[in-house]
Amino acid sequence: MFSKLFRECSSGSPISPTDKLKQALETLEEKEVALQKKISIEVHRAKVFTRANNKQAALECLKRKKYYEGKMKQLVNFQLRVRNQEQKLPKTVN
Repeated sequence: MFSKLFRECSSGSPISPTDKLKQALETLEEKEVALQKKISIEVHRAKVFTRANNKQAALECLKRKKYYEGKMKQLVNFQLRVRNQEQKLPKTVN
């Protein structure tokens, strides 16, 4: 039973830490692009609702936009941390 829990994965060659960090950066950049699209969509929807005199719906769009901007800020901070780790890693490996 414990051998199944604690055995090593045999999924080919192990992934180096630098490759893991690069993959993490790629996924974070993809998420950033997706959030930018969502933000632009919400801005557009807010403008449409404002023209249609639907103030409540426009405010909801702006609230979602602000939420997405907060998530974007978190992503940018996380990207900075990953890049810092990437810079420090070669120094510790050598």
